[in-house]
Amino acid sequence: MRKKTDYLYIEMDAHKETHTAVLMTYLEERVGEIEIQNNLKGFQRLTTYVEKCQKKLLNEKLTPLYGLEDVTHFGRNLAIYLLEKEHIVKEVNSALSYMEHMTRP
Repeated sequence: MRKKTDYLYIEMDAHKETHTAVLMTYLEERVGEIEIQNNLKGFQRLTTYVEKCQKKLLNEKLTPLYGLEDVTHFGRNLAIYLLEKEHIVKEVNSALSYMEHMTRP
């Protein structure tokens, strides 16, 4: 069983034209942020950026774990791309995500 310390968490906010990714450690330390276009070139840019962040952390063993709020509409193509590249993709309930943002200082 893997521990939560084994992952680099990538929170994805999907929109029609662009997506924003925030990369965090399990302690919610922000590692990076990137906005990409909602197309193949943007998806490739995202995975390259994630790899660079892993190197910056000096821990390439961290497994990227992508959390998407929208895997059926705007985020569908990104989810498919990531799954085809054998990345871990989790669907995040947008209501829970909204409440988390509202309770943070």
